[in-house]
Amino acid sequence: MTQVTVQKIVEGNAHVVVRVDMLADGSGELVDFPILSPADLDPQRKPNAPAFRLMQIWYGLIWFDVVIKSGGITPHTMWTLARDCDSHTDFRSFGGILDPGVYETPPHADTGILLLSTNGFTTAGAQGTLVFELRKTNG
Repeated sequence: MTQVTVQKIVEGNAHVVVRVDMLADGSGELVDFPILSPADLDPQRKPNAPAFRLMQIWYGLIWFDVVIKSGGITPHTMWTLARDCDSHTDFRSFGGILDPGVYETPPHADTGILLLSTNGFTTAGAQGTLVFELRKTNG
């Protein structure tokens, strides 16, 4: 069975750091797998407001790529992590990446859930670790 473990490492009033460990058994890709929900945040998201901004990502991926998405009627791609690229991406210089679903019409369609999908995770033994730094946008 494919294993995905999600753990909050640090949570403060303004930010949260989440670690995701993944190990494939060869059964298939992860598709829109939920990593973090606004209900997981303290304080929780206000209605019709973004839950977070993606500030930094650190990652190590063996044999697969990851697409980071935010939830809504149709999940929106926030960023793609390629296995053969730099293992740290920093968005702090421009204030982070906001969940683009908050601009949907109607605005209540955005769920504010952080999701991930994989490409190449079908190989047994494929593994990876992601660490997200998120800034909370409602507190």
